Amino acid sequence: MILIKNLSIKLSLVFCLFILFASSHIQAQSDSWELAWSDEFDYSGLPDASRWSYDVGGHGWGNQEEQFYTDKRSENARVEGDQLIIEARRESFGGRNYTSSRLISKEKGDWTYGRVEVRAQLPSGRGTWPAIWMLPTNSSYGNGRWPQTGEIDIMEHVGHDQGKIHATIHTEAFNHLQNTQKGQSINIPTASTSLHVYSLEWTPTELEFSVDGNEYFTYTRGSQNWRGWPFDTDFHLILNIAIGGSWGGQQGIDNNIFPQQMVIDYVRVYRYTGLPKVTLNIPSNIVTGQDISFTGTASDPDGQIRRVELYQRDGLIQRLIRDTDQWTIPVENISQGCYMVHATVVDNGGWSTSSDPRPLNIGADCSSLAPYLMSPHPISDRIEAEYYDLGGPRVAYRDLSPDNDGKGIRLDEGVDVYPTTDGVGYHIGNTSRREWVKYTVNVDKAGIYDFQIRLASKSDVVSFSVEFDDEDKISEFESPISNSNFQTIRVITDEGIQLNEGTQILKLTFHRGTPSVNWMRFRLRPSRTNNEPLDDLDQTILLGNYPNPFTTSTTIDYQIGRPGHVVLELFNTLGQHVRTLANHHHQSGHYSTILNAYGLSPGIYIYRLSGDVTANALLSIY
Repeated sequence: MILIKNLSIKLSLVFCLFILFASSHIQAQSDSWELAWSDEFDYSGLPDASRWSYDVGGHGWGNQEEQFYTDKRSENARVEGDQLIIEARRESFGGRNYTSSRLISKEKGDWTYGRVEVRAQLPSGRGTWPAIWMLPTNSSYGNGRWPQTGEIDIMEHVGHDQGKIHATIHTEAFNHLQNTQKGQSINIPTASTSLHVYSLEWTPTELEFSVDGNEYFTYTRGSQNWRGWPFDTDFHLILNIAIGGSWGGQQGIDNNIFPQQMVIDYVRVYRYTGLPKVTLNIPSNIVTGQDISFTGTASDPDGQIRRVELYQRDGLIQRLIRDTDQWTIPVENISQGCYMVHATVVDNGGWSTSSDPRPLNIGADCSSLAPYLMSPHPISDRIEAEYYDLGGPRVAYRDLSPDNDGKGIRLDEGVDVYPTTDGVGYHIGNTSRREWVKYTVNVDKAGIYDFQIRLASKSDVVSFSVEFDDEDKISEFESPISNSNFQTIRVITDEGIQLNEGTQILKLTFHRGTPSVNWMRFRLRPSRTNNEPLDDLDQTILLGNYPNPFTTSTTIDYQIGRPGHVVLELFNTLGQHVRTLANHHHQSGHYSTILNAYGLSPGIYIYRLSGDVTANALLSIY
């Protein structure tokens, strides 16, 4: 009995400690969220005009809905008894047989990330379709319209399936038009007789949906680019009751149920306050061509530092995986120019904070050419097309329109930069004949180079030219394009591109086909004898991956010299097979494949190319 009693005491102690730990953990989580916006509906009359506007009309709203959404009409939206009432009524109005209200917080309540809580009691009856959901306020992804820009459905309910609550996301990759939408349902039998709290917790890495604190659907960013994750820009709230429609009206409308109400007790939006912190020290007395170091500190109040990144405006200079307070990032061979530099820290939850931009002027002339990332592009590395030189129109680029219509980065300049459809990052596009861009590059070894350019075009043929220090290198090179997807064009001539050692200005000029360009790369040819055929220079080799290290995805480039069966595989450091990235017959040529990090743990991996030769390389996921 004594042993049992002692064991019971120990178990009780463990249980108490567990409760204490859990309570403190919950409190720590709670302390990381702060109320940022709310409506408690502690007034009477129409909804607060400083918080809510109205979507108005009876055109079906893309779902064949039957109601007319009215404007500032108390019969359809009013506050009484400390609650908001959205009421759907059977009445003729604006050419429709039903009225309702659709309240929006657009440009009055807009957020990127946060926790949204809406305590509501839902209508019931066949034909009702209430929703608590979010749309982007001003998104540039894709064509700037749904579904490319995304949709977050915190709560949807249809009266013909009483008591089932749905949470769904819609994107370019996942949407109901393709029957690929991502979502989940939960049974709430009292949804139309009691108030329940419908919540979204939206972080940089996931969307988590819950009812009364019970999480039932999580959508994770993983390795998605904007096609699967457009949820890194401002969204606003929408509260409405639709009548009928493609979903709500699947079993018709019961006209005996009206009026129907959605009663909302409160709407609360919280912002995350446990953000990491970063400082940046700017070096002084810098001389052109010097190697310098930027330093600073990084800390996180409720997690761990994952990485520190150094930016020149929108351009990533270098990424440092770091979990200590002090950081140092070197920059080699800095060029004359006027720059704006900031540091960004990212924690293990994906939350980030940036330091204030700091000017760094090297030399007095801000109107002359300067490399966007402060140092010349190494000629053997990828030259990202969006990182064309500073200097402005007629100096760094020629663009026939004054605005950046791509809505990607560098919005104050004229080159159209788009969020790319080719992996991650950006590309330049909407090019016209005789437009051009310039890049400051450094050739570390003189010799004969071959040129690769990653581009896409809706035209069948594209043509462009390349100059180094105003010397034409390939004339007007013309290439067919098999489709509108991105592909790598290999510019290989008998003579190749002769480059001298040193810093030079690369000029890319467009002549035909309005190509979009993701990146460029130059590869030094191996030496050969005068009698050696040029074709023998084409070897099966790994060309590397970019970016490396990476978080979401990376593109692996490889070249096939002789036609045959090729296998590209991924292994962990224990030699265990992780994924097969390619396993089929290849013709000679250049290939690219995208490795998504979804499902892979952070760490070092080996990718192996097996064909007529075998080659290995390392990559890092963090």
